[in-house]
Amino acid sequence: MQFVSINQVVQWAPFEADNSVFERILYLEHKTDRMHVIDLNKDDFSFERSIEDVTKALTNGEARIVKYISEVEKKSYDLLPDERKREIDESWNYLKEYLENEPYIFMSEYRGPMVTELKAKSLYSIPKLHRLLKRYWKSGKLKIGLLNRYDNCGGPGSDKLATETTKKRGRKRKITKLEPEKVGVNTDATIHKDMLIAYKQFHLREKLSLRKAFKKMLRTYYISHYEENNGQTKPILLPEEERPLFKTFYYHVNKFKNANFIGTSLALIGDRRHNLDKRAKIGNQTKQALIPGSIFHIDSTIADTYLASSYRSYLPIGRPVIYSVIDLFSHYIAGIYIGFERSYIGAAMAIYNTGSSKVDLCQRSGMIIMPEEWSLACLPRQFTADRGELLNTKITGLRNILGVDIEYMAPYRADWKALVESFFNVYNVEAISRLPGEVSIEMRRRGDPDPRTKAVLTLKEFSQIMYDLAIWHNNIHYMEGYSLDDDMIADGVKPIPRELLEWGMKRKGHCFRSFDEETLKINLLPTETGRITNLGIKFKGLHFSCEQAIREGWFVDGNPRIGKKLNIAYDPRVRDKVVLKGDNGDGYLELRMINSDPSTLDKSWDEYQHIQEVLGLEREQYRPIEEQAEAEKDYRRDIIVEMAKALKPESGLSNAKLIDGIAERTALEKEIMRLTENFLSDDNSELQEVQRNCSEEPPEEISKAPVNQNLGNSRIQALLAAQRQ
Repeated sequence: MQFVSINQVVQWAPFEADNSVFERILYLEHKTDRMHVIDLNKDDFSFERSIEDVTKALTNGEARIVKYISEVEKKSYDLLPDERKREIDESWNYLKEYLENEPYIFMSEYRGPMVTELKAKSLYSIPKLHRLLKRYWKSGKLKIGLLNRYDNCGGPGSDKLATETTKKRGRKRKITKLEPEKVGVNTDATIHKDMLIAYKQFHLREKLSLRKAFKKMLRTYYISHYEENNGQTKPILLPEEERPLFKTFYYHVNKFKNANFIGTSLALIGDRRHNLDKRAKIGNQTKQALIPGSIFHIDSTIADTYLASSYRSYLPIGRPVIYSVIDLFSHYIAGIYIGFERSYIGAAMAIYNTGSSKVDLCQRSGMIIMPEEWSLACLPRQFTADRGELLNTKITGLRNILGVDIEYMAPYRADWKALVESFFNVYNVEAISRLPGEVSIEMRRRGDPDPRTKAVLTLKEFSQIMYDLAIWHNNIHYMEGYSLDDDMIADGVKPIPRELLEWGMKRKGHCFRSFDEETLKINLLPTETGRITNLGIKFKGLHFSCEQAIREGWFVDGNPRIGKKLNIAYDPRVRDKVVLKGDNGDGYLELRMINSDPSTLDKSWDEYQHIQEVLGLEREQYRPIEEQAEAEKDYRRDIIVEMAKALKPESGLSNAKLIDGIAERTALEKEIMRLTENFLSDDNSELQEVQRNCSEEPPEEISKAPVNQNLGNSRIQALLAAQRQ
């Protein structure tokens, strides 16, 4: 048999119904088998039940004991305002004596006289005393249950809009003392709608201040009429007592803004700034990486300092770019690149530096370190990057050959890779701050020195400073904000990146992958498709070759290799050399450019493509001119042909006769042209006589025409005679 106790809540079947009954046990009297309970969903006093009936119902499954916590039980007496505490204490002092008089306080015949007596002592009304008793019992006989429910008063969250019959609300205006009829207007549904529209349209969208948005609302919705003055139209506002005041506008707008603060923030500053500056900063991103090497964050930033030229140190140059690669588990700086490549090549250099020896990296900048100072030279299982340089379909080697995945963050969500983003501030605070040539975050004022003129560090010297910072961070820096788990604390691990890395590799394993540096270089290069032609291997409009291709006759007509597609890796910084990836990923061949144009030989791929784009654009701009001239040329040709067809006389000869003697006629035309093209003769009389003689003889009388003996040119006379035979 199940036992019951005071303050337990019994739920009666049906349990899943919305109208299920909940009763709190207030008093038990086992001698008489009676208990007093109160229905928590009704505004009634307590009533009696049989203890045996309730226990049987609990045993048979017709009822059950449930955990029921009312809203008032969740409140803390100590956190209440002093005024609310005084109200509770006052009510408790009046009711305490009567509440302890159980079970008589539960019986109506005794409770009535008690309440009447209590009314005389407290000056409380009987309905209020009844409410206090029910609240106390329903709350589980807690003193805080006597708390007045002001939060349920007045329709919380709803707008109290006026109607036509509502009296004027709010404080009286000062002008009312002089002119009582100017009492102002109540905020009804129409005015409230106008204010919300003005807030959303004029303040949120048009970015006007609240006061200017209010004034625009007045001249938009509260115009009495328009007047003409000197040819200009001006609006006349309604009288002040017929339109809302700014403080009313501000009250309702502020109420709406507080109730919809997230939507207001999104509308006012946009998704991008809200996600970066106003978002909820909850969770721990480090916990996404379960073991070292599972996730590396990579990103770039422009250093806040100007550098000096490496060959003329007195000349300033631009600001370098810093690519950082950081292990998410241990916060270990796994790779870094400092230079002026802001394209994919900069990210590829950072990845290459991540997977290669840091001793060689530092040595290239003139810095000597020991291998154990920066020992990690591996790639992770996954890179996390933004949608920038690594969002490139041409980098197939990193994924397909090296097996490293890339996760791209959503646009404008730098907070999703907050670890590497936060390191940019570390660079500024620990290394770049106070360097000569530093760019201050404050706006430069008139008369302040230009930071470019203060630059003294070369790229190598700046690299040494940044490499030294990375070594300090990895081996010495105590990260106070790092959240150690129980195992780390038990093993006495300090939040130092190197210790975290070594502990994680020893206790949990790792996902690091090592590669030969040459393999790493080749597979980090972007890859595109080329094709074998009889002029060479065509790639990006240029032709390449190698000794093996020439020796095996790849470019000979009839070779089955002609037209075959090839995977070619290239460095955008070098154009005269590319790398041919072997079939099935086996081997590499270095290709050289064939007969390159000397004027573009020293250009990079980007420069070459830019030149081709410019030339292509100029070609497109010139195309309409060419097409117009070509149309005019073809039109003139068609006119000449049509006129020649119209003027050609009918010969009356058969096709055989027309063709016969064509060689002699050609020779005659040639001799006549010689008279025109002769450089040493300027007498045209002979030419005119020949042309007249030829043109006057009709075709049917050629055989009968006499030979003119005055032509003077024996060759022409012979040709004319040959035509007459």
